[in-house]
Amino acid sequence: MCVAYPGKVVSRDGTHGTVDFSGSRVRVNLSMVPAAVGDYVLVHAGMAIQVVEKEDAEDWTALFDEIRDAAAEGREEDPL
Repeated sequence: MCVAYPGKVVSRDGTHGTVDFSGSRVRVNLSMVPAAVGDYVLVHAGMAIQVVEKEDAEDWTALFDEIRDAAAEGREEDPL
């Protein structure tokens, strides 16, 4: 199964750009999508695979945060 994570394009230079993922900035290949600075993209394995609406990106980020928090709580409750 593949998981793509949303981020905001903060700069673009040809086929690559910098994408902000909740404060972490990463160089991403943008050659498969018509993304401009300010757009939100789904990124998998360093490659932007889809441009998405800001609201959708925020919803997915919140969902990933919930999953992370639930997993952390599960580790705290594990008696082993």
